[in-house]
Amino acid sequence: MLNSFIFIVLPYAALALLIFVTPYRYLSNRLTWSAYSTQFLERKALYWGINPWHYGIIPVLAAHFLGVIAPGPLKTVLGNQTTLIIVESIGLALGLFAVFGCLALLLRRVNTPILKRVTFASDWVLLYLLAAQALTGVYISTFMRWGSQWYLDTAVPYFWSLATFNPQIDYMADFPLILKLHAACAFLIVALVPFTKLVHLLYIPVDFLKDPPILYRWRSRGGD
Repeated sequence: MLNSFIFIVLPYAALALLIFVTPYRYLSNRLTWSAYSTQFLERKALYWGINPWHYGIIPVLAAHFLGVIAPGPLKTVLGNQTTLIIVESIGLALGLFAVFGCLALLLRRVNTPILKRVTFASDWVLLYLLAAQALTGVYISTFMRWGSQWYLDTAVPYFWSLATFNPQIDYMADFPLILKLHAACAFLIVALVPFTKLVHLLYIPVDFLKDPPILYRWRSRGGD
């Protein structure tokens, strides 16, 4: 029952929300599409959070997608033990980098009262899910070694079975609970994207190249 919920219900529900809610939000209320700029409110902790998070999570996500797109060549590359150890070490380091950044961003929201006023319940849920996703990923990388190899033989065929609308959950059913939680967090994050500020990552900001620069003026009490 739990396996069916995590590996069948959640992914298809998340995909449906992403496909249908995202364009509705874009067309109905574009003012909420972009993330609020909080750099004016607090920027020191933002620097130590946003940079490690992006530099850590983006390569990790790219590696996950590359495994789905090109499993054959990756199996050949990872068949070399030295290469496998290097890839695993880099992946763990990037995961720890992402965890540090995510926790820094979470603490920034918690410890900065002015930011709490522009932080909604959906933002808190998303931050906690992102933190859980990064932490479980680091745990898997540390205690379930050589994940970059068995990922290609388990998760990748499962993802392709989802794409063909013939989900084969047997690939994932026997995994430990921590990996199932990692997968569930990923699907929940995808499901929440259309309802949160994270939706801006789906937007390719091409039109901004045509916009004139924005001029900011400070209003002082003594006049101009």
